[in-house]
Amino acid sequence: IGKASVQPLRAGFLAWPWLPMSAPNLIRILEDNSLSILTEALGDVRAASGHALRGVSDDDLKIVLYTVLLKVVDVLREKSAIQTNVKVDTKTIFVSAVRDMMDYIDGQSAYTAGHTRRVVEHVVKMASCMGLSDDEIETLETAAWVHNIGMISQSQKLDSLPRTLTQHELKMARNHTVVGAEILRPIDFMAPLVPIVRYHHTRYDANNSQTDPRGEAIPLGARLINIADAYQAMLEPRAYRPALSRMDALLEIDKASGTQFDPRLVPLAHEL
Repeated sequence: IGKASVQPLRAGFLAWPWLPMSAPNLIRILEDNSLSILTEALGDVRAASGHALRGVSDDDLKIVLYTVLLKVVDVLREKSAIQTNVKVDTKTIFVSAVRDMMDYIDGQSAYTAGHTRRVVEHVVKMASCMGLSDDEIETLETAAWVHNIGMISQSQKLDSLPRTLTQHELKMARNHTVVGAEILRPIDFMAPLVPIVRYHHTRYDANNSQTDPRGEAIPLGARLINIADAYQAMLEPRAYRPALSRMDALLEIDKASGTQFDPRLVPLAHEL
């Protein structure tokens, strides 16, 4: 068509109240307004080309311009798809990095090595026994991986104390739920997991708390992780006690049914 025709076309294109906007919205507008765009562009091209296109009919020129428009839409679709894939890849990369980090954090103490990985396995198994969908299980699996991300604070060192924790120390240790939730909050694709991370140590009866949720108001993922986390912790030795047997750990879970743990989920622990 020639370089002279570019400026009128570009000016007409930018005159439309479209920009800035997302690629999907731009694609929709281009498709819905293709006829008016072609009509306007046809006049601009004729005016800019002078005698160069005198022998080209309007119908033939419309076909050329429409082909160009389709190409623009195709490019926008490709760019939009690439952006979507980047988001997915970003989440995958983030979760992979968190897995490595949690393995490292757990490995700082002989008492907690492999803890998060086993909690993830427990949560996935319980969720599968509940008949949850693949998407729901994947979400809970990710939540289980990141549930202790707040352990990058100093609270993780309390696990190595050669005695039971005082109430103040226990509160400090459980502060990692708040830290973890705040770490994840600014990350868009992690936002749905924030309540799970925040409340995964919240008792089912809320222990008379006026601020914490209780019962089924606690996210399902948090209630599952609460059981899986406690169960796995009891199977692991601590500086102040030996590891419990599976049967003893399940007995403790049963004792806390309805108080610390959701009584409807407690039977799932026996499947572990």
